[in-house]
Amino acid sequence: MSETALQVMLPPEYDEQLKKHIASVLNEVVTSVRRQTAIDSPWLSSKAAIAKWLGLSDGTLTILIKSGLPVHYLPNVDKTVGNKREITEWMLKQ
Repeated sequence: MSETALQVMLPPEYDEQLKKHIASVLNEVVTSVRRQTAIDSPWLSSKAAIAKWLGLSDGTLTILIKSGLPVHYLPNVDKTVGNKREITEWMLKQ
C-alpha cells in the first residue's frame, strides 16, 4: 500500500498564529508537568525519591544516612524527606 503525503499551505498570518498557539500549549503542558512532579522543589519527598535522585540503591542510601547524610524525619507522618541543597553540600564534602 502506498502512502500519500498531505500538505496544507496556510497564509503567513495563520502560520504565525498556529506557531504561537502550539508554543503556548507546550508551555502550559511543561508548566503543568513541572508542578505535578515537583521537579523544581528543593525537597525530596521520601527515601526512595532521595535514592533515585542520587542514583543509589535503598541499601546504599541507608548506609549514607547512618554516615551522616542529612535527612529530615517527620515523626507525625512517619516520613523521611531530604533537601537537595543540604544533600549536595554534604556529598561534596565527602
